[in-house]
This record gives sequence, structure tokens and C-alpha cells, in this order.
Amino acid sequence: MRPELVVFDLDGTLIDSAADIRRALNLTLAAEGLPGIELEAVRLMIGRGPEVLLRRALGHLKEPSESARVERLTAAFRHHYTEQGHDQTVLLPGASECLRSLAAARISLAVCSNKPTLNCVQVLEDLGVAHHFAVIQGSGDGLPLKPDPAPLEAIIDKLGASAKRTLYIGDSETDIATARAAAVPVVLVSGGYSAAPAEALQANWNIAGLAEVPSIWEAPGAS
Repeated sequence: MRPELVVFDLDGTLIDSAADIRRALNLTLAAEGLPGIELEAVRLMIGRGPEVLLRRALGHLKEPSESARVERLTAAFRHHYTEQGHDQTVLLPGASECLRSLAAARISLAVCSNKPTLNCVQVLEDLGVAHHFAVIQGSGDGLPLKPDPAPLEAIIDKLGASAKRTLYIGDSETDIATARAAAVPVVLVSGGYSAAPAEALQANWNIAGLAEVPSIWEAPGAS
């Protein structure tokens, strides 16, 4: 089935932002007198928004994570991440070609991320692909974070689409849970920020990279 709307997760799906996230995180931890965290560990902490990132980082370091401390460090992280820029963030392989192909097919495109909306827009503009998206939905506007389906449902409503003709593409268990809760078919892209095996996540489709997205509905028998 050809979708009328394709919604992408951002970090680990369209972009590899782990190095920039790690840089801002380690600046935040250093100001607290704490050691930095290696990149591969940080990659597995990404996906549930800045507050969960800080909780996971403190847990990794076996540090107390009371609410006041997490709130303070989250604010510091947001500041560092916004001010430092995104010079280490790159589009994942096949992302640009995938977006151009879908746009040429007149399929509406959107982003649904737990990253603050300001940061989503900044990084997508810096990478030259923001113009492809009818909606860039991040955090900070009062909606709950994924895996709550509200942000995804808000995109669908705003664009006048239907859940069954929407395709959600992500890289983690958070994305699968979000799509399931919104009754939206979901594609899992390998190589993102999840440690869980793909078969355990039970997406509708598993793909190795974004270049495979059009093949989902171009395959024989698809309608």
C-alpha cells in the first residue's frame, strides 16, 4: 500500500547525531566533576529525550539521580547542545536520496522526535533537508514524549492523513511502541541506537537502510 504520509524518527533514523550529543553530555558531566562517557555507551542512551538521557548517564556512572539534579543537568545539556552546533552530525546513508524520492512521489513527509523542536529544525536546516518536511514535531510544545502516541497522532491530524495510510520509520523500541499505540504501520531501520535485536521488536517491516523504503510498497503484490 502506497502511503500518503511518511513520518520519520530523527536520531538514529535520519541522522547520526551521537557524537554531538556525547559532546554536550560530557560538557555537562564535566561541570559536575564527573567523567565523560564513551560514544558507544551514549548511543544506547539516546531516544527518549534529554531528561532520560541524563538519567541514563547518571545511572551509567552510578551517580544519584534525584529529580532536582536531573532537571538542573538537563537544562545544562540543552544549553550546551544548542550552543555548540551540529558539526559532527551527518545524514545516515541513503537518507537524502530517500527523502528526494518520496517528495518526488508527492508523499507528505514529517519528523516525530523526542529532541526539542528547535534543535530538530536547526540540525535539519544545517543538513539541507528541512524543506522536505511538512511538519517537524519535536518536544517542548506540551505534548508527551514518545512512546506516547500523541506527537505522532498530532502530525497525522495536522496533515489530514489517516493512520492506516501513514508509515512510521524508526530505529528503536520506542519508535515501535509509538507507532503501535497510534495504530500506524511501522518500519524498523537497522543500525540505529537500539541494542535490541530487530526480530524482537516486531515491526511490520525490517530494512537495512533508508534506500529500501520505496521497495516496501513497490514490491509485487503491494497495493
